[in-house]
Parts: sequence; structure tokens; C-alpha cells
Amino acid sequence: MPSKTDQGHISGLDGLRALAALAVFCVHFNQVTRLDYLWGPFDLYRLLANGEYGVSLFFSLSGFLLAMPFWKAVSSNEGFQVRQYALKRVVRIFPAYYAALTILILFSGLWKVPGALADIVLHYLFVFNYTEFSIFSINAPFWTLAVEVQFYVLLPCLFLLLRKVSTGKALVIIGILGVGAYIAHYLLMVSVTSIVSWPFMPQLTWIRPYGAVLNHSLPAHLPHFFLGVAAGWVHLRMRNNEAVRSAWLRRIFESVFWISSVLILVLISTSLEETLTMPYGRYGLPLVPLLIMAVLLSAPHTGFAAKCLESFPLRTLGRVSYGFYIWHLPVLTYTDQYLARLGLDAAEHWIVFGFLGLLLSLVIATVSFVLVERPLLRVSTQVLR
Repeated sequence: MPSKTDQGHISGLDGLRALAALAVFCVHFNQVTRLDYLWGPFDLYRLLANGEYGVSLFFSLSGFLLAMPFWKAVSSNEGFQVRQYALKRVVRIFPAYYAALTILILFSGLWKVPGALADIVLHYLFVFNYTEFSIFSINAPFWTLAVEVQFYVLLPCLFLLLRKVSTGKALVIIGILGVGAYIAHYLLMVSVTSIVSWPFMPQLTWIRPYGAVLNHSLPAHLPHFFLGVAAGWVHLRMRNNEAVRSAWLRRIFESVFWISSVLILVLISTSLEETLTMPYGRYGLPLVPLLIMAVLLSAPHTGFAAKCLESFPLRTLGRVSYGFYIWHLPVLTYTDQYLARLGLDAAEHWIVFGFLGLLLSLVIATVSFVLVERPLLRVSTQVLR
């Protein structure tokens, strides 16, 4: 099945987005249920816990998709549509996030808590991932959105600097920046040796050694973004090559997709992942992110794999995955509490807990998509015409 990029859609990516969302759902599901099963070297608990690698897939997907218009502009020496880019990013991310954030603040009563104003303001400004007291305070998965928004700001600035160099040199520079980001993250991790308090509020921790702020920083995840950015350039080159559409090459892409997918599953379900990860590297850096890059590049050019990823359940979840992602943890928390009121333990009745959590997350995500995300996306499209 050839890529549908020309029609504005790339085959398989909605399905990959759905799998990433489900992987992160499994992380928080298993934090409650603590499912564990060993089968030789394969560890179910490790596999579910490493569902957080879905975040790496999300970040790589963002770099992959967002960089392609910039790559086109660089290769054709045309100007960037920064206004169009900024409007689309704001409309895509901000309204659904702000709606969820406001609802969670109101229902949790956080606005009544003395001293919570700093936490709330940092969340509305998307910089709460820079303080220990706020990074996970309202809804833990939100931290990835802060990093994502910071990348949105960085990406056009990066390509503005690269607009006068060849695409080959631009790729080399991006590779160097990715390595530099890892080195910066490593140095940050080893250089902070004492707790730093929040200014004027010493009872609140700003940064601590090996803490969440350092481990979840923008530099820690830029290598994943930059791999996606590089993959976007490779995809454009492949799309314009007629040989990619040949049957024998499609069979190679099919093999690359499934081999890479199986290797990822093996790595994240066994201790191999720890052995092959660079010190302080996030999400199995470098091997797992490179395998994710191979999956991204091969999926649109496969036959059977693309059909699986384009199946109705995965394609539908992929479309509403943003709302699913930002709402699934509050839903799981509520479901756990609701079952407890009924005298049911979520860990004991994990099938019921998982089913209800998944169903309710899908319902709320669909409502968010229909009432907030899709109408605003349509309005932004009309504005940009």
C-alpha cells in the first residue's frame, strides 16, 4: 500500500499514535493493578511499566510530521509559513489542554489551597515541568505537553537558522544538536548535587539531584524529537522516489516494520533495555528510538502492517488520542475510587477496572474531539485559506 502523503494523510500514523496512547494507558493501569507474570526472560510487569516508551513514539511522531513543511521550504529555498504553523499548533494543543486543566483544578479544589497559585500559573504557561513541586501535581501526563510546546517554539527557530544551508548540512547539524542535547542532559544530571528551593517559598522544591525536573527536561527528549525531524526528511525523499512503490521494496519495508516492532517489544519486556541504554538516556536511547524511527519510516510503505494500523479501532483511537492521553489518568483514578466505594479492589478486578477505564477515557476523548478539537481545527483551516 503506497503512502497517502499526497492526499494529506500518511498511512499507519494514526494507528501508531493510538498504540502510543494505549502504551501510556497501560503504565498507569498497572500502577494500580500491579500485574506481574514471568515467562523466561520476559516480564509482563516490565513490559507494562515500559509503556512509557509510547512517549518517545509521540515525540518522534511530532518531529516527523511537523518538520516536513520546513524541510520542503529548505529544499526549495522558500519562506516558512510561521504564522500558519503557530496557529495550527495553538489550536491543536491549547484549547483541549486548558479545558482539561481548568476542570481538574476546579474539581480537585486546588484553587482553594494556600500557596497553589504558583503551581496553577506555571501550568497555564506550560513551564510547570521546571519545578519539582508542579511537574506531576495536577495530572502527571501533562508534563509531556509542556515539553512538546517548548519543542514547538524551538522548531521554527531551528529551521530559520538552517534556511541558508543545504539539506545535507542541515541534517548533520540536527544530528550534532541531538548529540549535544544528550550531553547537556547528562551534564545536568551529574552536576546538580543539592536541593534548590523555589524563590521566596523555601518549603517548595525547585530542583533536586536526579529529580523529575532534570530527568523530564527538554534536553532529555530533544534526541527523540530530532530523530523524528530527520525521519521527516527521509520520508520526503522516499515519497518522491518511484522505486519505493515497487513490490519487492514494499516487502522489505514490511520486514523492517515487523522486525523493528518485535525488537522493541523484546527490549522493553526484558532486562536488555537497561543494558543497552546510554547513561541517563531516556526511553532506551539510542537503540529503541532508532527502532521507532525505522517503524515510522517503514509503516506508510507496507501492505499488511498498514492495513492493521489503518483498522477502524486504531484509526479511531488515533484521531482522538490527544484527549485520550490527557484524560486517561484522571479517569483511571476516578474508576479506582468508584470501584472501592462498591467494595471492589481494582487490582483484584483488573479486567473490570481496565475495561471501565478504557471505555470512559474513550468517551471523554471523543467528546473533547467533537466539541473542542475538531470545530477549532476547522475554524483555523478556514482562517488560513
